[in-house]
Amino acid sequence: MTRMFELISVRLSDRSMLRSLSQAKVPLTSRRRVVRTGVSAAALMLVVTGLSGCSGVGAPRIPPTELGSINLGMNAEVGPVEVRNLLLVTHGEAEPARLIGVLLNGSEAEVQVTLSDQDDEISVPLDPGQQFAFQEHPTLFETADDISGAVADVTITVGADSESVQIPIRDGSLKWLEPYMPNSTNN
Repeated sequence: MTRMFELISVRLSDRSMLRSLSQAKVPLTSRRRVVRTGVSAAALMLVVTGLSGCSGVGAPRIPPTELGSINLGMNAEVGPVEVRNLLLVTHGEAEPARLIGVLLNGSEAEVQVTLSDQDDEISVPLDPGQQFAFQEHPTLFETADDISGAVADVTITVGADSESVQIPIRDGSLKWLEPYMPNSTNN
């Protein structure tokens, strides 16, 4: 721990003035002041850096494949469209399946997003910069191609761009998904 403070102090102070706290020949109170100043400066740097990271400016982008590990649904980018937390909710195989998730048109032009599986096809028009939340716009595949817990092979097409993805299939066992079950009173 002391070594960490030494490194912070060396970075934050003039290197020619102070090489290491352990080598400095100053009274204990002066060392504490240097350490306190260094720690305060380091804490301030962390807060400022952390806050700027929250705004998205300069923050590293998380690849869509890694986002899947922190979300319930699937993430992808197809052309100018970002697909976030996409999943299907159904009572069972061969039953209607409702899409949950968000589409975001990052382009300055209107686009048509088409989602298709073995036997269903859904198209969603998106205005420039528009975000479309399936939770707010009930959209159904006529049938789920597999059981809950499996994944559905779906092709997402935006203009000439196309991406084959695997969308998780869920049932109402997760309490927060109950209102989105097909044929519920909220559809």
